[in-house]
Amino acid sequence: VPFVQHVAPAPAVAAAPPLFGVVFVGKSFPVLEPAWARVDATHWVLDVCTQVLPTYWELKELTLFLTQPNILDPSLALGLYLKIGNSNEWLYRGCVHQGHPAELVPLQWPSGEQDALYPAPGAVQIGVSVEPAAEIVNKEGSKLAAREEFAKLVGVDLFRFMESFQKTAVGDHLVVPANALDRWFLRFQEKYRKDPDFLARDKEKL
Repeated sequence: VPFVQHVAPAPAVAAAPPLFGVVFVGKSFPVLEPAWARVDATHWVLDVCTQVLPTYWELKELTLFLTQPNILDPSLALGLYLKIGNSNEWLYRGCVHQGHPAELVPLQWPSGEQDALYPAPGAVQIGVSVEPAAEIVNKEGSKLAAREEFAKLVGVDLFRFMESFQKTAVGDHLVVPANALDRWFLRFQEKYRKDPDFLARDKEKL
């Protein structure tokens, strides 16, 4: 009786876990790295209109996260960017790294683009890039400056609203209704929910 040699199957090689994922707040389940198009070893792109939502302007914010502890070298970080239309500019929005493994990122689509750009494959993209953490720190500094500018614009909007109640000059004082602040905040909330970029557009009118 001939002997049949049985060869033990090679042990299965576990697939590498995904490096990162995103969740579009209130709009999606987690979109993990394998669902993204890999451009090269350090860059990934997600086609928003095709893979998430055609009406991309309804996506207000996302959470970017690392999937496991120690999955990224401590000297590196993941930066998140977006690009819209035919522009070649990738706009920085936020980052994660080993010491900060998740970040809530406001998307802040470029002003007015949703009115001019018809949703189509490739029209709106989100990119993730592996970068030296030291370089990301500089970009975070620019983002902080943008937040400070936003706070200033909120203050200007409040002042203009208060000023609208002033019918006659009272020295260098403003006389406003007792509930003026509440009325302004309700107005601000409504405008901001409809158009997060309205303050930037108001600034352009100055």
